[in-house]
Amino acid sequence: MAKGKRVRSKARKAAPPPQAPKAVRALEVTTGRPPTQRFYDLPYSAPAPRLINADVGLHNLVARAGHNAAYAIDVTLLDAPDHRLIRSGVLLAHRVLDGRGEWFMTAPDWQPLLPKDRIELMGHADLPEEFADLLRPLRRRATLGPVAALNCDRREFALRDDHGTTMALLRDDKVTVRRGGLTTARYREVMITPIGPGLTDEQVAWLDRAFVQSGATGVPRFPRLVVRLGAPATGPTDLPVPEPFDAGAPFKKFVSQLLALRLRRIVEADLAVRGGDQTAIGRLADEAARLRDELRGLAGVLDAEWVEDLYDELGWISLESAPSDTSGRDRLAGRLHSERYLTVLERLVGAVRAPKLAEARTDPAGKVLSELIEAALRRLRRAANGLTADSAEGEWDDAWQEMGRLNWVLDVAAQVLPDEAARTQRRLASAARLLGQVHDDRSSEAAALLMVAELTPDLAFLAGRDFERETDKARRTRREFVREWSRIAKKLDA
Repeated sequence: MAKGKRVRSKARKAAPPPQAPKAVRALEVTTGRPPTQRFYDLPYSAPAPRLINADVGLHNLVARAGHNAAYAIDVTLLDAPDHRLIRSGVLLAHRVLDGRGEWFMTAPDWQPLLPKDRIELMGHADLPEEFADLLRPLRRRATLGPVAALNCDRREFALRDDHGTTMALLRDDKVTVRRGGLTTARYREVMITPIGPGLTDEQVAWLDRAFVQSGATGVPRFPRLVVRLGAPATGPTDLPVPEPFDAGAPFKKFVSQLLALRLRRIVEADLAVRGGDQTAIGRLADEAARLRDELRGLAGVLDAEWVEDLYDELGWISLESAPSDTSGRDRLAGRLHSERYLTVLERLVGAVRAPKLAEARTDPAGKVLSELIEAALRRLRRAANGLTADSAEGEWDDAWQEMGRLNWVLDVAAQVLPDEAARTQRRLASAARLLGQVHDDRSSEAAALLMVAELTPDLAFLAGRDFERETDKARRTRREFVREWSRIAKKLDA
């Protein structure tokens, strides 16, 4: 390739900044490319091939000027020691071009919660607080520092015909990667992009031969940056995208997937809050509360101590521990900046990787969940079968609690056994409604009795009559449940 003289435009300062090198843009989502765009992996020190051939209509190779002129850019990648940002699809870097420093972040996998590309001029040495806050749920408690340094020398050329018409643009990037002060990789990427009239098949074939003769290898796409960096950047993400549940998959994998689903949604809601969507705090609380209930549904097959710790922390970040009014949501939003909250996220990341079961089981998820439904039904039947309208309050409480535990199990099982879970819920719908009404009636009775004790004799007499009516209503509800349960029990036995 001809060496073009470096040209600086007088309007350089006002021109848009050069596009980041391929190495820096490697995590971006590609939305498509021209059908004849060509990619070549060229040995770093290989001599450039001669790309002028008048016989096929390639008459000139001209170095581009202005903001497309040759330049060198230094990029320092920032991440935690375990590369958790890069593994999660986020690239954070400080780069220097023509003596101008800037902070750069790209997170195409997290749009629109995080920007695909964002650049801030470097006003001081520290990472901008806004960047740091946006990345907090992905970074969590880890300390950020340099993990790799990249230097990219870029040259751009225009391939033209004998009339001066540009048929294609050629970009030549030579990249050096250093880690820990040592050069760990050097590579060279050449990309040809047809424009205008484009290239003929004959011209494309001739360019292919020219590059191959120079030692280049044609590739369908350049490797992603994580591949160039190697481990640990190539490790799996801490926040996997949810996968469809499979009843035939091992139960431990199902638990891991369920935890991953809730963790991902909690983090997505967190990012939305940090991006200015304050309504997302309700979604975050709901996801935390739902995971808590799902763990309760699985409590019989999970390690008791492990799951108990998660209960407490999930309750702390859900609206269960903060009222659902505006002040409660504000307090909950404030917790997102606390060390305790970040520790909860870390623990959930660890739980996704290695959920702890009460005992080692390799059974399919569908089988285990079906057994949990049957066990919960047996406990409910033991509690409900002997109930009468005159049963002690504690016995009614036991039945109400067992119905709640069964609903937790059914909610979890619905992920892989939707038909069985829905069928069981339909059969028990009327019983669940009546038990809930009995529980509410008991709460109303207790409140009314307390009120009677605080009234004057005349008012207490009137309130006492209301209390008797509430008591009669509660007894009717209990008798209705006993009749309904008798009918349901027969169907369950059928």
